[in-house]
Amino acid sequence: MGGRIKNIGSALAVGWFILIGTAEAGPPFVTDDPEVPPVGGWEINIPFTLNRTPGSTQMNAPLFDFNYGLPQLQLEFDVPVAVNSNRKTNAGLGDLLYGIKWRFFEDEKTQVQFGTYPQMFAPTGNYRRGLGSGRPNYILPLLAEKGWDKWTLYGNVGYRLQTALGEQSYWYTGAVLQREINDRLSLGVEIFGNTTTVPNGRPDFAFNVGGSLKLNDHLNFIFTGGRDFVGDIHAMLYLGLQIVTKVEK
Repeated sequence: MGGRIKNIGSALAVGWFILIGTAEAGPPFVTDDPEVPPVGGWEINIPFTLNRTPGSTQMNAPLFDFNYGLPQLQLEFDVPVAVNSNRKTNAGLGDLLYGIKWRFFEDEKTQVQFGTYPQMFAPTGNYRRGLGSGRPNYILPLLAEKGWDKWTLYGNVGYRLQTALGEQSYWYTGAVLQREINDRLSLGVEIFGNTTTVPNGRPDFAFNVGGSLKLNDHLNFIFTGGRDFVGDIHAMLYLGLQIVTKVEK
């Protein structure tokens, strides 16, 4: 994910991290999961995201999040339309995201999965206008998931390598507990956080609540909202549509 709160929130606003069929894992939550789309299938998320901090509002309006399934792999390419409002409002292309998820372990009997999800932010956004970081950033996480009955618990721990001046690399983690309410609706709660992202900063921790509503076999409405309980994020919002071209039976 994807940092996440101070930079967690910034990353969310430029499309960092982030369902198959009804609703399983991953978007719209910040925390990633080991799930991958069906082989040959597309998962396309088109959300509006908002991140509000004191004196600044960052948005994706919208984010185009493309994911393609291969055997035990997911290829990702994100294109954000970034909006930064800090005294004046600027809008334009944000930092592009490239990623590849590898689910290296899956046990259908115990419903346990493990994976990894290296990602890179390319510095395509205009740094001077607050639309990008100005330097490449890299995300290196480990992902785990356990399912039982109508419940799913998944989490990740990772390291974000930041190369821009005034920033520092940091560790992050997150976990989501999600329940299938019925054949159309899934709801979940999330806790996530990171170590300091800038020199002399402080760790950040936040929560989200949200889920997915199945509109038809190939279209979901996905949503989360939350804020920090340690840090400077006053509000986080993710509202979007998810298109899936191939549904696992």
